[in-house]
Amino acid sequence: MGLIAVGFLVLNQGAKFLTDNALGLAQKIGRSRFVIGALLVSTLSALPEVLVSGIALQEGSPDIALGNALASNVVTLAFVIGVSAILVPIHSTREIVLRDAVFFVTVTVVSAALLLDGTLSSYDGLALVALFVPYTVNLLIVQKKVAPAELDAAVQDMKIELEMAGWLFGRKVEIRAGLPWLLFGVIWAVMGAQFIVLGAVQLSGASGVSEWILGITVVALGTSLPDIAAAYHATRKGYTDLALGEGLGACVVTALLTLGIMGILRPMTYAASLIIPVVTVAIATSFLLLAFMLGGWNVSRRAGIVLIGAYFAMVAVNLALFASGSQ
Repeated sequence: MGLIAVGFLVLNQGAKFLTDNALGLAQKIGRSRFVIGALLVSTLSALPEVLVSGIALQEGSPDIALGNALASNVVTLAFVIGVSAILVPIHSTREIVLRDAVFFVTVTVVSAALLLDGTLSSYDGLALVALFVPYTVNLLIVQKKVAPAELDAAVQDMKIELEMAGWLFGRKVEIRAGLPWLLFGVIWAVMGAQFIVLGAVQLSGASGVSEWILGITVVALGTSLPDIAAAYHATRKGYTDLALGEGLGACVVTALLTLGIMGILRPMTYAASLIIPVVTVAIATSFLLLAFMLGGWNVSRRAGIVLIGAYFAMVAVNLALFASGSQ
């Protein structure tokens, strides 16, 4: 566990280096760069999941890679959006529902359909990465249709998200910006991801718990820590809509990039029965969240409790079915 803890801290600080440099870029984001800003925020949010799953594949631990990639979205719905809604009910908007929530549900269903045959092929990976195109087009349409004042507000939200990303347990560490620090952040984040994977493999061998279970619990929770911390701070400061937007954006990019890159780099086969509980909960919670948002344009405390409960139900089912390392 010690190696995993070190990995999470190193990964988080690497993400902080990247975020601080991205914030420098964000200062130059105007209405004409709305799309670039939105993609920047959502991609940075998904970076820990992408790195950890990619390195897990390279280290020969596909169960950790797949478990982390699939469960991270359930974790995000539970502990980024769900916990934020319990603290302060989240007010949604028609724009967030139509632009982000509907697309998130679509991505979840498509990725599940591609995975339920027991294979993640290079074609599947390409198809998922290709879905970035309509996501970007959707942002372009929003940029053209939304009033200038609303775009200004959206850009300001992006800057606030970048400032809060990388905050962990309430402590903010100022880091210098610049190309050398950006490169250092990439190296630091990769090192952290390697520590996490190696620690999870060692923990699985020592405890007898399957790598799959560790992937959907310890690893998925750990890679989501920056998002959880950012959402917590945003909620405390009254930016409840940021927690919702960040959570949905991170889910979309995690599904598209993490699974897509995995399929392109190293296609794999697995028992379809292994992923059914996680995929079922992922689809169910995505539709539940959409229904909550449509019902009054908000996510209530009760909805937050349901989202958190869904994650623990998923873990309980997986523990009952796949706890042993020999599945």
